[in-house]
Amino acid sequence: RKWGNSVGEVSLIRRVVVSISICMAVFSLANGANAAILVEEAGQSLYSASETKISSDVLDFRSHRRVGFGWAAAGALGLLGLQLELNFTPDVSVVGGFGISRGFQAFSFQVKRVLAGKWFAPYVAGGFARWYNVGHNGAMVDSSPDFLSQRFLSETERQTGQFGENMIFPSAGIQYLQLSGDWAGASLYAEVMMMIDMDDFVAAPTAGLGMMYYF
Repeated sequence: RKWGNSVGEVSLIRRVVVSISICMAVFSLANGANAAILVEEAGQSLYSASETKISSDVLDFRSHRRVGFGWAAAGALGLLGLQLELNFTPDVSVVGGFGISRGFQAFSFQVKRVLAGKWFAPYVAGGFARWYNVGHNGAMVDSSPDFLSQRFLSETERQTGQFGENMIFPSAGIQYLQLSGDWAGASLYAEVMMMIDMDDFVAAPTAGLGMMYYF
């Protein structure tokens, strides 16, 4: 049976739409919450939302906004995924994510080091990802990304569609952060990475992009 029937593709599209809808809802709620007065003392506000929405540079931004949530396309999460970032220091954070693609799911964890910048922040990272099949009993003739079936899976795994791939990856990217204004907290990024199969050290380059909102 050829892998990737219409029912599976419809189910994947539905999950993609739901994932994007969740991100948009969280972003809207967070943007509305930041419009309120944050601290009051003796009936008089000390800091207004407009004041808290201004950061001088990337590291200042990350020192005040410690949690990021958003979506990722391609990269370590397959086709589409959700990510959560925790900034432990202004320049060091951890990022966890869960993703989906045709016929498999993925999760990843990485440590990220951000370099100084004004609006654009270059960064390097290293992480672990696992891609595994979900309820698939037919031959895998192709995949998204294609290097999974072509390079990482054995002949038996391609024939049965049953697999679980553990990978490590170094990555580098650049991130744009909105430091002020009504959209303060929003972020876009693009990165490149080298996915390395831990079983036989076969490697393949890939890239991803995404959007994050920091609280």
